[in-house]
Amino acid sequence: MTARFLFRPRVGPSRKDRTLDRLAFWRSTAGLGVILVATSQYQDVSANIIEKALETGRLALILLPIPILVMLIVTRSGRRTRILSGVLLMTRRAVLALIFFYLPFVLILAAAGELNIDTLANGQVDFRQDIDLNASGEAAFWLLAAMALVIVLFPWYVCFWYCTIYWTARTGFWIGDVHPLLAPIGTTGLALLISAQEIIERDTNGVPEWLWLTLNLCGVATVLVLAIFEYRHLRAAGHRFRDGPEPAAMNSAERTDGVEAATGTTPMTSPQADRFRP
Repeated sequence: MTARFLFRPRVGPSRKDRTLDRLAFWRSTAGLGVILVATSQYQDVSANIIEKALETGRLALILLPIPILVMLIVTRSGRRTRILSGVLLMTRRAVLALIFFYLPFVLILAAAGELNIDTLANGQVDFRQDIDLNASGEAAFWLLAAMALVIVLFPWYVCFWYCTIYWTARTGFWIGDVHPLLAPIGTTGLALLISAQEIIERDTNGVPEWLWLTLNLCGVATVLVLAIFEYRHLRAAGHRFRDGPEPAAMNSAERTDGVEAATGTTPMTSPQADRFRP
């Protein structure tokens, strides 16, 4: 629930928005369950899933500047400020996720020895200090308190750590915060890129080829189907690339409000407007 509060993107107000969000969650959950059941006897499933999630997040982070730059170019002048506000929101979530992801490694390296850039870069750890078991009573109390805190928080943090990876991979580093239409396009593009890379390399990790290929193709198919429905729904709701992240209907209402404020007139109601329709 903490990960949902920090990392879950905003869901639209309509019933269809909530339905698509639930479908995306259950598609991920069902896909994970199928992979666990189908490949558990051939490989270390948990390690493989985490590896794929990390690879998805890494590619999303590397490719993020490209769609942001494209959106800034194609968006009409005067609408780019909302693109930039979405970029700031995405950046805050991404930085927070990176902090929580790397925090355990930083703490381990700090406790293990000298924490510096070289240690973080090459991953070589040298234990140089031992805990003084003959410490004073006060020091021993704080040591035991710290150990108890670690024992209590460790299971929670492990779950939270995995949930952080899940939200990062599922949202493509929150690319939808920049523009709603980028959510189905960006996450689908990442899924296709990962699957194409696996098919080209043909690294089945011991899984029979027919099963490995079936799981990959079914995963891609479900991602594409859900992305098409989400994209069509967002287009129907008024989202356009050149109009910024807000729906076109809202932009039209804003323009009407601006004319009304400038002229002091009130737009015709629908019955009045019907009289002048041919």
